[in-house]
Amino acid sequence: MRYLLPFLLAMVVTMAWLPVLVRLPKRWLFVDEPGGRKVHALPIPRVGGLAMAFGVCVAAALTINLQAQDRWFLAAAGVLIVFGALDDRFDLDYRVKLLGQLIAVGIVVSFGGVQIHALTFDERVALPIWLPIPLTMFFLVGVTNAINLADGLDGLAGGTTFLCLCAVALLSSVGDPGASTALALAFAGAVLGFLRFNTYPASVFMGDAGSQLLGFTIGVLSVRATQSMTSQISAALPIVLLAVPILDTLSVMTQRISEGRSPFSPDKNHIHHKLLALGFRHHEAVMVIYTIQGALFIVAYFLRYESDALILAVVGGFFAISIILLQAAARAGWSFRPIPTAVEASPSRPIQRASAARILQRISYGGLAVALLVYAAVVIAEAATLGFDLRVLALMLLTVILCSLLAARAAPVGLVEKGILFVTATLLVYLETIVIPPHALMATIGWIAIGVAAVTAAIRLRMFNDRRFELTPLDLIILFMALVVPSLLGNFSLPHGGALAIAKLVILLYGIEIIVSRSEGRGIWIRIASVSILAGLVARSLLPA
Repeated sequence: MRYLLPFLLAMVVTMAWLPVLVRLPKRWLFVDEPGGRKVHALPIPRVGGLAMAFGVCVAAALTINLQAQDRWFLAAAGVLIVFGALDDRFDLDYRVKLLGQLIAVGIVVSFGGVQIHALTFDERVALPIWLPIPLTMFFLVGVTNAINLADGLDGLAGGTTFLCLCAVALLSSVGDPGASTALALAFAGAVLGFLRFNTYPASVFMGDAGSQLLGFTIGVLSVRATQSMTSQISAALPIVLLAVPILDTLSVMTQRISEGRSPFSPDKNHIHHKLLALGFRHHEAVMVIYTIQGALFIVAYFLRYESDALILAVVGGFFAISIILLQAAARAGWSFRPIPTAVEASPSRPIQRASAARILQRISYGGLAVALLVYAAVVIAEAATLGFDLRVLALMLLTVILCSLLAARAAPVGLVEKGILFVTATLLVYLETIVIPPHALMATIGWIAIGVAAVTAAIRLRMFNDRRFELTPLDLIILFMALVVPSLLGNFSLPHGGALAIAKLVILLYGIEIIVSRSEGRGIWIRIASVSILAGLVARSLLPA
């Protein structure tokens, strides 16, 4: 709980504070105007960084036992926020921005004890006394600018930094547990709260205040995680986590210098621009980079105790392969989305596609509903060991949903009822891990139902793009639990198949979200199904095993 609470509080405060700050841009001109190399068509407020900073500060003050080095870090982060906000307002010269970065880095290096003082080869090797300070300053300034320069598409910088922060939290929990882990998770929570408004199409940008803050945070906390006295984590591991923005920054700056331009001049040569030029849509380009970042997360985990030389070789190989693939695709004229043929573009084709889409829409919705009910029936059939406390919980949920059925009948499902469905799904997954052996026939049937639910949910999300289905704070918490909590070694214990159980729960929750988002005219049937499931759980637990 000491790690989960900072995450939750920072996320909630960020989400609550953003709508307040969005009202300020028209007066204070914190607005990103369209045009030039930018891909958005309307003015967007740049206040996400301020909201995230506020969320982290509240979480840190109320839930984290801050030490002196933590206070120096937050003070340095405050310097970056000030310079970043001024840049968002007045578009500062890059030399002024660099001055702010050097001040912030100087604070944590001189007073916060953040220094790269050792590398890992066959064993830990201390660096010469003159090298740690300049090396650390170069690394932190470079990381800060790498994230800042990579912030070019909706959700891109936020999603990649979220994955990096989760990885840093994992490393900190092993090498430097305590405030570093809690701070990393607080920043991760703030980023997720911000992503609620920044996922394509974005209504808020993080601005330079946010991108510089996140880059600086990842740099500082990763150095602390790898350089603590008790840590055996390889010092070069942060370079794996930051390989994408580092590659982007180095390639862009190299190209600018080779063309005789300033390395800080704007252009459309970033990786995300190249993916767009290859035919990827906005959200598809972001998903590609998310996938790569997730793969680097896994690579970093398995290389965490390896030598820095091996890690740098892996990163170098990643750089080479990425550059070769991008250049080869561009020279060959390859496109992810081929141009439609004359047959495909004929007037009759859209009508046929629309008819097929409606049929597939109904099939996917019905298949998802049936799959969820089958899974619930499988668990109910085996739920004879329902304990007294869980039986009371099921009775309470049943009472509330019965009252809702009598009062609301066919009205769309509301927030409280959706919460009951989420809790019921969690209860079903928990019971399955306890009462059904992994290789039993009922477990196999349950997995088939989960698989059908996953496929039908994916079809709806991918093909129909229903805007009524949106990521909610509860969804974000579930995703965090699924991605991060099982990886915090030594701090949590799960029943057998815990990671798979969490995967099942995520699928069920997204399935429920899709069903609820289409509840107009179907509310009574959703409520009847909920009553049946909860009543079945209670009744089955009262029968002899």
